[in-house]
Amino acid sequence: MGQKTIKVSDFNRKISKSIRSGMGVRRLSGRALSRQIGRSETYIRARIKDEAEWALSDIELICQAWDISPEKLFTE
Repeated sequence: MGQKTIKVSDFNRKISKSIRSGMGVRRLSGRALSRQIGRSETYIRARIKDEAEWALSDIELICQAWDISPEKLFTE
């Protein structure tokens, strides 16, 4: 039996777009973001490329690292 692949949702794609935008504004690489939130670079890369879903805890950590609210993250 193989693993079931879960398709990344449209909502998650919007989250990724907001995070990529925030990374651009802050001139952050995937490596820098991974250091900021304590995740591996591979983990971040998969989510930035919309290959895996972001966890709510990831969004919380990003907002804390960037000193913004989740609402602000989605309006940047």
